[in-house]
Amino acid sequence: MAKKKKAPLLEAWCWYCDREFEDEKVLLQHQKAKHYKCPHCPRRLNTAGGLTVHLHQVHKAEPTFIENALPGRESFDVEIYGMTGIPAADLEEWKSRRGRSTGQDPSNPSGQPSAKRPKVESVALTPAQLKAQLEAHKALMAGKSHAEAAAAAAGAGAGAGGAASSAAAGPSSAASPLPPHLAYPGPPPPFGPPPGFNP
Repeated sequence: MAKKKKAPLLEAWCWYCDREFEDEKVLLQHQKAKHYKCPHCPRRLNTAGGLTVHLHQVHKAEPTFIENALPGRESFDVEIYGMTGIPAADLEEWKSRRGRSTGQDPSNPSGQPSAKRPKVESVALTPAQLKAQLEAHKALMAGKSHAEAAAAAAGAGAGAGGAASSAAAGPSSAASPLPPHLAYPGPPPPFGPPPGFNP
């Protein structure tokens, strides 16, 4: 059986158009194709500064704005190459937004799952509770109904002051000494033919 592939973590972000990419190599290709292309010729450059120099030297033109950028981010004043040069406030805002959308813990930026399992609280049971739970389980495995299992547990727990009978009654019992996560509600009702079924 093939191993299930995980969705790739988006590790790179374009400041100009607010898109996310798998890695910085793909981001650099995107920036060259969408933001740093010359409007006069097919040339694509690596940075806004490189585009400015190209426009001045080759076309004798002044750069006006960076193409395909969000409003307020089309200026040539910010020198960005991949993820380098992004204003710190915008980068931190993107990281926190990315952490919220993926459910990622901000203290765990790698996104790798934690090796620790959640702590499960263990509750010590009294001997009477253990005996009642065992009797209820035996009755259940023998195919008895929930009421019969409760009666069997009550018979077994009679010597223990009746504590087992209230434990076997299930979570609906008000005085149940078993913790709710240990009490068993009982088997489902038996199945029979549907009403009006005639073979």
